Amino acid sequence: MDGRRAAITYGESRKQGKGRTAVTLLILLVGLTSPGFAQKPAAKSQTAPVRFTLVPEKSKIQFFVSSSLSDVNGAFKIWHGSLRIPTLGSVNRIVLRLNIDANSMTTGNGAKDGIIKGKDFFWVEQYPSITFNSTKVLPTGDPSKFQIQGDFTLRGVTKQVTLEVKLDPSGTVQGIIHGDLSFDRTDFGMTKNMPFNKVADTVKVTLDVDVERSPASHAAK
Repeated sequence: MDGRRAAITYGESRKQGKGRTAVTLLILLVGLTSPGFAQKPAAKSQTAPVRFTLVPEKSKIQFFVSSSLSDVNGAFKIWHGSLRIPTLGSVNRIVLRLNIDANSMTTGNGAKDGIIKGKDFFWVEQYPSITFNSTKVLPTGDPSKFQIQGDFTLRGVTKQVTLEVKLDPSGTVQGIIHGDLSFDRTDFGMTKNMPFNKVADTVKVTLDVDVERSPASHAAK
């Protein structure tokens, strides 16, 4: 689970458009320019907000918890989100939203899923959604890496967490955001352990998210 990264390759008929999306994402996020791209954007495209859609079917949101018997590896199959960049180079104003269907969690083990979805852990019947809403973005000195601080809500409790983000526009047909965050499950009311299994308090979450520029942004270009 930790370390697996997905590379999304699009069909040949979509290469040109998706290639621009990946490179445009990197330029907009970090305010980079190059001779080839500096001449292309019109004045309007530099000031108009640019929106990206996060594509769940081409992405992964996973979590990992160590334990005394067998580690817990899980993934969320249903979620949606958005990424908005107000203006060119305005990295400190990026807006990231994630909304996860807690009941879509799976570990590949039905009995374990039932425990994790139950009242002692995610309690999906009472709290069906897990959300992240960015509040602040901090540069790290590396133009491809950022720290995105935000409100993380789980089991009805909201805490400030930091999402470590790395952009991966490698090649010309990819646009992927890798993210990592950790939280203490006891901060969200998950204080119990599994039967005969002591579970660590720290939960690690990883994101490998494919992004596509929204049609509205293309129209505004």
